Amino acid sequence: MKIKQVTYIILLTLLFTGCTEFFAGPDLQDNWEITEHEKIVLHHRPEGFSGTESPTPEEAATIAANQYFYYQRIQDSIGKKFDDLVLIYLFNKDEAEEHIGTDGGGHSIPKFNAFYYTFLDYQNEFTDNYGIVNPDVGAHEMVHVITHRVLGYPATKLMSEGYANWLDGSYGRYYIEDIVKSYRDKSPEKLLTPDELLEAGDMADSVYYPNSGVFLKYLVSRFGIVKINSLFTVRKENFKKAFENTCNEKWEVMADEYEKYLDEL
Repeated sequence: MKIKQVTYIILLTLLFTGCTEFFAGPDLQDNWEITEHEKIVLHHRPEGFSGTESPTPEEAATIAANQYFYYQRIQDSIGKKFDDLVLIYLFNKDEAEEHIGTDGGGHSIPKFNAFYYTFLDYQNEFTDNYGIVNPDVGAHEMVHVITHRVLGYPATKLMSEGYANWLDGSYGRYYIEDIVKSYRDKSPEKLLTPDELLEAGDMADSVYYPNSGVFLKYLVSRFGIVKINSLFTVRKENFKKAFENTCNEKWEVMADEYEKYLDEL
């Protein structure tokens, strides 16, 4: 199937995404520039397309190269191989809300090996956990694509967003550990327990995302990626028991140890 045909299918589909749910109506746009790098096919707007900036050819080439770097490192981190093309659709900021439901980030469509993102003008200087300086697009949505494809459909928000935030390592261009430490020291009501993370009630992404990423990093460091990978598709009502059987530790004991871990961050 040609890339253009895949684009049309994606834009016509009712999308359940890696980060939120939204409805995408028919949108058969064909006004894309395409930049390819290894397994990455980046669609981006041409110069002057709208009232906000499109990436320059040099910026597009850097974004595609960075995404391929993430593509490789994510596989290393989860101990799984993935070899498919990933399609990226990078919308300009002033059109993104209409087309993808947000002008401040993106959505993944793992079943099509694809994700949407907004081309943003960030103000803060930032070097990510992979050593990339001021990335225009981070690793978050790439994590969703790869983990959903190789580990299966995540049955909890904890696993889906936990992996994405752990492997990206940042939220809004701030390190998730720094955010969680700030919550601990200044806003302790925003520090989430393992039970709260598993329940994943109605709360802001700015609270849930950093907490989930730090917690997943803790789980992997303590119990190993193979065991935690096996929990990716476990439903919420079965999760605690599956954790205890897999990791040979009571959920309550782990929660107490995690609290100590947060105190020592």
